[in-house]
Amino acid sequence: MKNERPSPDLRAVDAHLERGDYGQALELLTPLAETHPIATPEGSQVRLLMITSWMGQGQDDQALSMARALSRGGDMEMRQQAKQLVVILDAPSLERPESWTMQLPALEVTATGGSPPAASSQRRSRKPKPPPPPPTGPTKGPGVGFAVVVVAVLVGLTLLLSGCVRIDADLELPGPDRTELIWQVQSLNDQPMPWQTSFEQRLKRELPHLPIEHPSPGRQRISPGVQSSRDLNQLLQTMVRLAGTSAGVELLPPPEFSLVERNWLIGVQQHLHLLIDLRHVPDIPGLEINLRVDHGRLQHTLHSGERVELEQTRWRWSPLGLGSLMILVLMGCSLLLQGVRRKLGFGFPELPA
Repeated sequence: MKNERPSPDLRAVDAHLERGDYGQALELLTPLAETHPIATPEGSQVRLLMITSWMGQGQDDQALSMARALSRGGDMEMRQQAKQLVVILDAPSLERPESWTMQLPALEVTATGGSPPAASSQRRSRKPKPPPPPPTGPTKGPGVGFAVVVVAVLVGLTLLLSGCVRIDADLELPGPDRTELIWQVQSLNDQPMPWQTSFEQRLKRELPHLPIEHPSPGRQRISPGVQSSRDLNQLLQTMVRLAGTSAGVELLPPPEFSLVERNWLIGVQQHLHLLIDLRHVPDIPGLEINLRVDHGRLQHTLHSGERVELEQTRWRWSPLGLGSLMILVLMGCSLLLQGVRRKLGFGFPELPA
């Protein structure tokens, strides 16, 4: 029987963090990280506290490296927190303007504790005043280069804000040539992003009958209901095209979805093929697409710049075909019993007189 590793006692670490003793906290957390793997809940909690200690010491590089490792291989509950920390730590730092800071002049103090004589400071400078600056002339409008820079910055912000979302796509197969897609979009800060608003407006214009729900702030749920595989393929291509246009990505390859079925009377053999290509999409931080097929039997997590191809073959029994087969079996048993009865000399069954 495998011995379970005891949970680490982190009360002393919490006490050091509350007092701001980040170095003492790291000395206690380092041996715990070596004994608890990152995939366990205890190991993920230890590494999250190490990230907090490094951030308190100003060591953002080590904190960012650990946060990226925790977002890929940590515990499921800690993985989302680590991804949010990666977005925060990876953001560029802004320099504070000098006008925002009040600077005090240097004070000179003599050995006796007093200030030096103020006679020299009270001397007036006999230098002539500097000449006034030359006139700048009439104000000119911004040039073409300024407009290009502004457009590039806006497009970059659109891609950055549109990537801080998680997309969950659940594909179910309730019956032969029957498919159901549930598309859910959740922003990481629980607030609707500009990309989500633009995406919803485009969907309402092109697909006015498509139901869109909002279970919680910053969350969209799109469920068109049960439909055929051909209709789902067209709907999926339209939704991906509108999502790429809303995010500023025009050249987004459409997904390939097909469902091939073969009827064997007693059942149907289904072969599903799904291909999504995001290799031409620029690197969008925070973008995560979770694909789940047939109640999670087939699932994959997709990020920008990746390509995924999913295939599944399954067998679905036909109630009508099984019933027909059962009737044939019962008829065969009945004929067999009648033949045995005739061989025993009882003849054919007769109705009572």
